[in-house]
Amino acid sequence: MTTLKAFKYRIYPTKQQAVLLNKTFGCVRVVWNHNVEVFNKFDKNLTEQEQSLTSTQLKQKFVWMSEVSAAALQQKEMDFKTFKKNYFSTSRKKKIGRPAFKNRDSNQSYRLPNQKFTLRENTIQLEKIGKVKLVLDRAVPVGCKFMSVTVSKNKCGQFLASVLVECEIIAKPKTGKFIGLDIGIKTFLTGNDGFIVENPQFFRESQAELKQAQRHLSRKKKGSSRRKKAKLKVARIHNKIANRRKHFIQEKTTEIINLYDFIGIEDLNVAGMVQNHKLAKSISDAAFTEFYSTLIYKAAWYGKEVVKVDRWFASSKTCSCCGWKNENLTLSDRVFECLACGLKKDRDLNASENILKEALRVSSAIRTQSECQTEIA
Repeated sequence: MTTLKAFKYRIYPTKQQAVLLNKTFGCVRVVWNHNVEVFNKFDKNLTEQEQSLTSTQLKQKFVWMSEVSAAALQQKEMDFKTFKKNYFSTSRKKKIGRPAFKNRDSNQSYRLPNQKFTLRENTIQLEKIGKVKLVLDRAVPVGCKFMSVTVSKNKCGQFLASVLVECEIIAKPKTGKFIGLDIGIKTFLTGNDGFIVENPQFFRESQAELKQAQRHLSRKKKGSSRRKKAKLKVARIHNKIANRRKHFIQEKTTEIINLYDFIGIEDLNVAGMVQNHKLAKSISDAAFTEFYSTLIYKAAWYGKEVVKVDRWFASSKTCSCCGWKNENLTLSDRVFECLACGLKKDRDLNASENILKEALRVSSAIRTQSECQTEIA
């Protein structure tokens, strides 16, 4: 299977290269903000509308923009055209909002096509920047096709290069194992076969340290160098939490994909769940959405099957043995007790068994429908 895959590396530019990178970030912001300004000025009552300038015209207007890669400016111009296409699309399920202006506090990044960079063992050659030191902690597969590179700078001041390649991914060997996964706050994952992953709660672990750092930041005078240092400290704590969470999700999703061929999961309404102010912090800390999306794309890569169970399916309230429903079950009840058959089982374990049964039923129904459509065709 051929697919697009990104490899992200930390880069260490010299002082002169860092200046050029920051200039490039600033110039692509100019291109984006100019297009946003013209877009927001549109008035259907006017016969003549203001036309946005191309990146070439902007370079002629602002001579200092010639110091950076022209390809980076063109890519940002293409990004805005893609945004407009999506904004006016009638086939999108969810309407996207109006474009926002970017500033120095926004995410800083720019993209270069494959002709404008070269990745080597310890360096990456970027147009108008030169050879930048790079830590190659993961090798890019041999024979892959380079597509683009996105150079970015996070709020900690760290520079990163994300190299996008088109490569061949080999399917994982089949294990013949099926699992239903119940995802939660108390226990992050519970499988019907006893597979359990505890919730690491990375944010709550660092909450005291973050609270102290934010208090120090609030006392600093705006615009002072001490405020910049305090702001950087807060950003580093947030970055550490995010990196630990990302590593955890990558590790666990890979483990699940290696162990199981069929995975049943709940189709949770995470956006609706975070509206509960009592659970919002814990739900956000667990990063359910990121876990689901990572598991789904890895399953597609490696030839495994992930089936979502309808969010209204009462997996926790239904007895996995006889099907009786306990409509009075609350979140505080950690043990499921069936009044019909007498089953007593851990609430999450009972739910995971129900999820697997329902996922298998849904998968079978989808296959049957697909076969019928094929026969009709």
